[in-house]
Amino acid sequence: MGKHDDTCENAARELTSRRLRAVARRRRIRRERHTWRFVSGGLAAAIITGWVVSALSGQAAAQAADAEVDMDATVVQADWKVDAVLADMAAEHAAEQAAAEAAAAQAAAEAQAKAEAEAQARAEAEAAAAAAEAAAAAEAEAAANPWTLPSTAAITSYYGMRNGSMHGGTDFGNNEGDEIVSVGAGTVTYVGYEAGGYGNVVYVDHGDGVETRYAHASEVLVEVGQEVEKGETLILAGTTGNSTGPHLHFEVLIDGEKTDSLAWLQERGLDVG
Repeated sequence: MGKHDDTCENAARELTSRRLRAVARRRRIRRERHTWRFVSGGLAAAIITGWVVSALSGQAAAQAADAEVDMDATVVQADWKVDAVLADMAAEHAAEQAAAEAAAAQAAAEAQAKAEAEAQARAEAEAAAAAAEAAAAAEAEAAANPWTLPSTAAITSYYGMRNGSMHGGTDFGNNEGDEIVSVGAGTVTYVGYEAGGYGNVVYVDHGDGVETRYAHASEVLVEVGQEVEKGETLILAGTTGNSTGPHLHFEVLIDGEKTDSLAWLQERGLDVG
Protein backbone atom coordinates (compact mmCIF):
# COMPACT_ATOMS: atom_id res chain seq x y z
CA MET A 1 0.00 0.00 0.00
CA GLY A 2 2.72 2.42 0.87
CA LYS A 3 4.65 1.51 -2.24
CA HIS A 4 1.72 2.18 -4.49
CA ASP A 5 1.24 5.62 -3.06
CA ASP A 6 4.83 6.50 -3.78
CA THR A 7 4.47 5.44 -7.35
CA CYS A 8 1.40 7.64 -7.86
CA GLU A 9 3.10 10.56 -6.27
CA ASN A 10 6.09 10.21 -8.56
CA ALA A 11 3.87 10.02 -11.61
CA ALA A 12 2.05 13.15 -10.57
CA ARG A 13 5.26 14.97 -10.13
CA GLU A 14 6.51 13.82 -13.52
CA LEU A 15 3.30 15.01 -15.18
CA THR A 16 3.54 18.37 -13.46
CA SER A 17 7.14 18.70 -14.49
CA ARG A 18 6.27 18.00 -18.14
CA ARG A 19 3.51 20.56 -18.06
CA LEU A 20 5.82 23.15 -16.59
CA ARG A 21 8.44 22.45 -19.25
CA ALA A 22 5.76 22.74 -21.98
CA VAL A 23 4.56 26.05 -20.58
CA ALA A 24 8.13 27.34 -20.41
CA ARG A 25 8.80 26.19 -23.97
CA ARG A 26 5.69 27.96 -25.29
CA ARG A 27 6.67 31.16 -23.49
CA ARG A 28 10.18 30.94 -24.94
CA ILE A 29 8.77 30.47 -28.44
CA ARG A 30 6.45 33.44 -28.01
CA ARG A 31 9.37 35.56 -26.82
CA GLU A 32 11.48 34.48 -29.78
CA ARG A 33 8.63 35.25 -32.22
CA HIS A 34 8.04 38.62 -30.61
CA THR A 35 11.74 39.40 -30.79
CA TRP A 36 11.88 38.37 -34.48
CA ARG A 37 8.87 40.49 -35.30
CA PHE A 38 10.51 43.42 -33.56
CA VAL A 39 13.80 42.90 -35.31
CA SER A 40 12.07 42.42 -38.69
CA GLY A 41 9.97 45.51 -38.19
CA GLY A 42 13.01 47.56 -37.24
CA LEU A 43 14.95 46.26 -40.25
CA ALA A 44 12.07 47.06 -42.60
CA ALA A 45 11.70 50.51 -41.10
CA ALA A 46 15.42 51.09 -41.47
CA ILE A 47 15.30 49.95 -45.12
CA ILE A 48 12.32 52.17 -45.92
CA THR A 49 13.91 55.10 -44.18
CA GLY A 50 17.14 54.60 -46.10
CA TRP A 51 15.26 54.37 -49.43
CA VAL A 52 13.31 57.57 -48.69
CA VAL A 53 16.46 59.38 -47.72
CA SER A 54 18.25 58.10 -50.79
CA ALA A 55 15.36 59.14 -53.07
CA LEU A 56 15.19 62.56 -51.51
CA SER A 57 18.94 62.94 -51.83
CA GLY A 58 18.85 61.79 -55.49
CA GLN A 59 16.00 64.16 -56.31
CA ALA A 60 17.85 66.99 -54.67
CA ALA A 61 20.99 66.09 -56.61
CA ALA A 62 19.04 65.88 -59.87
CA GLN A 63 17.40 69.23 -59.21
CA ALA A 64 20.79 70.72 -58.47
CA ALA A 65 22.20 69.21 -61.69
CA ASP A 66 19.24 70.52 -63.72
CA ALA A 67 19.70 73.93 -62.22
CA GLU A 68 23.38 73.80 -63.11
CA VAL A 69 22.56 72.69 -66.71
CA ASP A 70 19.96 75.45 -67.03
CA MET A 71 22.47 77.93 -65.78
CA ASP A 72 25.10 76.61 -68.19
CA ALA A 73 22.58 76.68 -71.07
CA THR A 74 21.64 80.22 -70.16
CA VAL A 75 25.26 81.20 -70.16
CA VAL A 76 25.94 79.38 -73.44
CA GLN A 77 22.88 80.90 -75.10
CA ALA A 78 23.96 84.29 -73.89
CA ASP A 79 27.44 83.66 -75.31
CA TRP A 80 26.03 82.32 -78.64
CA LYS A 81 23.80 85.31 -79.26
CA VAL A 82 20.80 83.13 -80.12
CA ASP A 83 19.11 85.67 -82.36
CA ALA A 84 22.17 85.99 -84.59
CA VAL A 85 22.59 82.21 -84.77
CA LEU A 86 18.95 81.71 -85.68
CA ALA A 87 19.20 84.47 -88.30
CA ASP A 88 22.29 82.82 -89.80
CA MET A 89 20.52 79.45 -89.85
CA ALA A 90 17.48 81.00 -91.55
CA ALA A 91 19.69 82.73 -94.12
CA GLU A 92 21.58 79.51 -94.81
CA HIS A 93 18.30 77.61 -95.22
CA ALA A 94 16.98 80.27 -97.59
CA ALA A 95 20.20 80.13 -99.61
CA GLU A 96 20.02 76.34 -99.83
CA GLN A 97 16.37 76.51 -100.88
CA ALA A 98 17.15 79.14 -103.52
CA ALA A 99 20.03 77.02 -104.83
CA ALA A 100 17.79 73.96 -104.98
CA GLU A 101 15.09 75.91 -106.82
CA ALA A 102 17.68 77.28 -109.27
CA ALA A 103 19.04 73.78 -109.88
CA ALA A 104 15.52 72.45 -110.43
CA ALA A 105 14.74 75.30 -112.84
CA GLN A 106 17.98 74.69 -114.75
CA ALA A 107 17.25 70.96 -114.93
CA ALA A 108 13.74 71.69 -116.21
CA ALA A 109 15.10 74.12 -118.81
CA GLU A 110 17.70 71.59 -119.95
CA ALA A 111 15.05 68.87 -120.15
CA GLN A 112 12.78 71.17 -122.17
CA ALA A 113 15.65 72.16 -124.48
CA LYS A 114 16.54 68.50 -124.95
CA ALA A 115 12.91 67.63 -125.70
CA GLU A 116 12.66 70.50 -128.19
CA ALA A 117 15.94 69.46 -129.84
CA GLU A 118 14.73 65.88 -130.09
CA ALA A 119 11.40 67.05 -131.52
CA GLN A 120 13.20 69.24 -134.05
CA ALA A 121 15.53 66.38 -134.96
CA ARG A 122 12.54 64.09 -135.44
CA ALA A 123 10.79 66.72 -137.57
CA GLU A 124 13.91 67.22 -139.67
CA ALA A 125 14.37 63.47 -140.03
CA GLU A 126 10.72 63.09 -141.04
CA ALA A 127 11.04 65.99 -143.51
CA ALA A 128 14.23 64.49 -144.94
CA ALA A 129 12.57 61.10 -145.21
CA ALA A 130 9.54 62.65 -146.90
CA ALA A 131 11.77 64.59 -149.29
CA ALA A 132 13.79 61.49 -150.08
CA GLU A 133 10.59 59.53 -150.61
CA ALA A 134 9.20 62.24 -152.89
CA ALA A 135 12.48 62.40 -154.80
CA ALA A 136 12.52 58.64 -155.15
CA ALA A 137 8.91 58.66 -156.35
CA ALA A 138 9.67 61.45 -158.82
CA GLU A 139 12.76 59.60 -160.02
CA ALA A 140 10.79 56.41 -160.41
CA GLU A 141 8.08 58.28 -162.28
CA ALA A 142 10.65 59.97 -164.49
CA ALA A 143 12.33 56.65 -165.15
CA ALA A 144 8.99 55.13 -166.11
CA ASN A 145 8.21 58.05 -168.44
CA PRO A 146 9.71 57.51 -171.92
CA TRP A 147 10.07 61.28 -172.34
CA THR A 148 12.16 63.94 -170.61
CA LEU A 149 12.93 67.65 -170.89
CA PRO A 150 15.69 68.75 -173.32
CA SER A 151 16.89 71.29 -170.73
CA THR A 152 16.21 72.28 -167.15
CA ALA A 153 16.92 75.98 -167.77
CA ALA A 154 14.17 78.55 -167.45
CA ILE A 155 11.95 79.21 -170.46
CA THR A 156 12.67 82.58 -172.09
CA SER A 157 10.32 82.49 -175.10
CA TYR A 158 7.20 80.49 -176.00
CA TYR A 159 5.65 79.04 -179.14
CA GLY A 160 3.50 81.57 -181.03
CA MET A 161 3.61 85.00 -182.64
CA ARG A 162 6.60 87.11 -181.65
CA ASN A 163 7.55 90.53 -183.11
CA GLY A 164 5.10 90.06 -185.98
CA SER A 165 6.36 86.63 -187.00
CA MET A 166 5.70 83.06 -185.95
CA HIS A 167 8.05 81.63 -183.34
CA GLY A 168 7.79 77.92 -183.97
CA GLY A 169 9.49 76.58 -180.85
CA THR A 170 10.26 77.01 -177.13
CA ASP A 171 13.45 78.77 -176.02
CA PHE A 172 15.35 77.65 -172.89
CA GLY A 173 17.79 80.16 -171.43
CA ASN A 174 20.90 77.95 -171.29
CA ASN A 175 24.43 79.18 -170.86
CA GLU A 176 27.14 78.59 -173.45
CA GLY A 177 28.28 74.98 -173.33
CA ASP A 178 25.32 73.54 -171.34
CA GLU A 179 24.44 69.99 -172.30
CA ILE A 180 21.20 69.54 -174.29
CA VAL A 181 19.66 66.05 -174.29
CA SER A 182 17.26 64.09 -176.46
CA VAL A 183 13.69 64.14 -175.16
CA GLY A 184 13.23 60.49 -176.08
CA ALA A 185 14.77 57.49 -177.76
CA GLY A 186 15.18 57.80 -181.56
CA THR A 187 17.47 58.10 -184.52
CA VAL A 188 19.51 61.14 -185.54
CA THR A 189 18.28 62.13 -189.02
CA TYR A 190 20.08 65.43 -189.65
CA VAL A 191 23.18 67.20 -188.36
CA GLY A 192 24.43 70.52 -189.81
CA TYR A 193 24.11 74.25 -190.20
CA GLU A 194 20.59 75.20 -191.20
CA ALA A 195 19.53 78.45 -192.76
CA GLY A 196 16.62 80.51 -191.45
CA GLY A 197 18.43 81.46 -188.28
CA TYR A 198 18.71 77.99 -186.70
CA GLY A 199 22.49 77.76 -186.86
CA ASN A 200 23.92 74.36 -185.93
CA VAL A 201 21.01 71.90 -185.49
CA VAL A 202 20.25 68.24 -184.81
CA TYR A 203 17.04 66.38 -185.78
CA VAL A 204 15.91 63.20 -183.99
CA ASP A 205 13.15 60.93 -185.35
CA HIS A 206 11.18 59.27 -182.52
CA GLY A 207 8.80 57.31 -184.73
CA ASP A 208 5.06 57.60 -185.23
CA GLY A 209 5.61 60.86 -187.14
CA VAL A 210 7.22 62.63 -184.17
CA GLU A 211 10.46 64.54 -184.82
CA THR A 212 12.37 67.01 -182.60
CA ARG A 213 14.79 69.82 -183.54
CA TYR A 214 17.59 71.28 -181.35
CA ALA A 215 19.06 74.59 -182.68
CA HIS A 216 21.79 77.22 -182.02
CA ALA A 217 24.32 74.56 -180.92
CA SER A 218 27.86 75.60 -180.18
CA GLU A 219 28.93 71.98 -180.71
CA VAL A 220 27.23 68.84 -182.06
CA LEU A 221 28.05 65.53 -180.33
CA VAL A 222 26.13 63.01 -182.48
CA GLU A 223 26.12 61.81 -186.09
CA VAL A 224 23.41 61.07 -188.61
CA GLY A 225 22.07 57.53 -188.21
CA GLN A 226 23.10 57.30 -184.59
CA GLU A 227 20.60 55.69 -182.19
CA VAL A 228 20.13 57.76 -179.07
CA GLU A 229 18.40 57.11 -175.75
CA LYS A 230 16.18 59.35 -173.68
CA GLY A 231 18.39 61.86 -171.88
CA GLU A 232 21.46 61.30 -174.08
CA THR A 233 23.46 64.48 -174.81
CA LEU A 234 23.06 65.71 -178.41
CA ILE A 235 24.62 69.19 -178.45
CA LEU A 236 26.14 71.92 -176.33
CA ALA A 237 24.11 75.13 -176.09
CA GLY A 238 25.38 78.13 -178.02
CA THR A 239 24.36 81.16 -180.05
CA THR A 240 24.93 80.12 -183.68
CA GLY A 241 22.48 81.36 -186.32
CA ASN A 242 20.05 84.16 -185.66
CA SER A 243 20.43 84.50 -181.87
CA THR A 244 20.81 87.35 -179.42
CA GLY A 245 22.56 85.11 -176.87
CA PRO A 246 23.27 81.48 -175.89
CA HIS A 247 20.10 79.40 -175.59
CA LEU A 248 18.31 76.31 -176.87
CA HIS A 249 15.60 76.61 -179.50
CA PHE A 250 13.51 73.43 -179.22
CA GLU A 251 10.83 72.33 -181.69
CA VAL A 252 8.43 69.40 -182.06
CA LEU A 253 7.23 68.44 -185.55
CA ILE A 254 4.29 66.10 -186.06
CA ASP A 255 4.34 64.69 -189.59
CA GLY A 256 6.62 67.59 -190.56
CA GLU A 257 4.36 70.31 -189.06
CA LYS A 258 5.47 72.47 -186.12
CA THR A 259 3.37 72.22 -182.97
CA ASP A 260 3.40 73.86 -179.57
CA SER A 261 6.44 72.10 -178.13
CA LEU A 262 5.76 73.26 -174.56
CA ALA A 263 2.22 71.90 -174.62
CA TRP A 264 3.51 68.68 -176.17
CA LEU A 265 5.97 68.22 -173.28
CA GLN A 266 3.30 68.96 -170.70
CA GLU A 267 0.95 66.43 -172.29
CA ARG A 268 3.61 63.79 -171.59
CA GLY A 269 3.59 64.57 -167.89
CA LEU A 270 6.71 66.71 -167.85
CA ASP A 271 6.93 69.71 -165.51
CA VAL A 272 8.54 72.53 -167.44
CA GLY A 273 8.33 74.99 -164.56
